[in-house]
Amino acid sequence: MSKVDITFVGSLGSLDPTSDATFIGSHTRVCVLATAAAFRGVDEAVDRVRQHLAASGATIDVVAGLDRASAHDALSLDVLARADVAILVDGAALHARSVWRATPLGAALGTSRLIAIGWSGSVLGATMIDPRGGAPTTGLGLFHGVVVGLATGVEESARTRGLLGGDVLYAQLGARAVVTYNGHWRVDVHDDLVVTRGFEATRLER
Repeated sequence: MSKVDITFVGSLGSLDPTSDATFIGSHTRVCVLATAAAFRGVDEAVDRVRQHLAASGATIDVVAGLDRASAHDALSLDVLARADVAILVDGAALHARSVWRATPLGAALGTSRLIAIGWSGSVLGATMIDPRGGAPTTGLGLFHGVVVGLATGVEESARTRGLLGGDVLYAQLGARAVVTYNGHWRVDVHDDLVVTRGFEATRLER
């Protein structure tokens, strides 16, 4: 059985703390990992997550993880290890990859329960999508065979599908979509989720 346990949400608004997929209760210790927000405001990104989870009563700790030096920080790794779930905030996917890849923090993500918001989820697969133009590139490799991205314009989506070809499934999450992977794929909220193999529509569950 895979140790990987990831819930992908298209946006913070689609994260329902009480759902079966993302249950977060008063005894849950949450680690908010802010790496992807390095260029758009870490405090604001963390505050948004705090406000969204306020009613759950969960204990919330923060790991900034903004650069590769901090990705080796023993204190941060301990906070992540003690958490029941880590929430990866949305933001700069390529920066998150550069910080997480081949670092202790990145390795720890592979054994943590994760909720990945927005573009941060794309980083976790063997192949990720470069948000700057939709081209595939190398991700962390926590799963294979499926590429996760977000909904983009028609032309950019078509370009990405063409570059990916038919060897992998491409799951584009809209703002409301929720998908879980724990060795098997499950779609928790189908709203505005588009799954294709090449240019053919298909299903994600398997």
